[in-house]
Amino acid sequence: MANVLFLEKAPAGPWNDASFSVGVTGLISISLIYIAWYKWKFETYGIVPWLNLWKDVRGSGLRITVSGFLTIAFTWTFAEQISIPPAGGLILNLIGCLMILQGTYALLSVGYLRES
Repeated sequence: MANVLFLEKAPAGPWNDASFSVGVTGLISISLIYIAWYKWKFETYGIVPWLNLWKDVRGSGLRITVSGFLTIAFTWTFAEQISIPPAGGLILNLIGCLMILQGTYALLSVGYLRES
């Protein structure tokens, strides 16, 4: 991750584009960080945060939804002012949308979609 954020050095690879290699390295790094966080948070291996693993579904769902909206707002407001690659804004918006989707599902599962 330090290479992506500070050094930006990578081989050109088979696609003859070093910046693409840096992006691929960044995506792999973020994936590994997420998998490590999941293992730390839920004390099990996996990538899908099942709702039965959450302690406070309503509170966590609300926090995730608000964080998703803040991620999108941050990207739209500051994407041009900070030095992120052009595709970085798209990736941050995707992450924000996925956070909103997960948080909304969590809120609906303890609300309107709750099994009686």
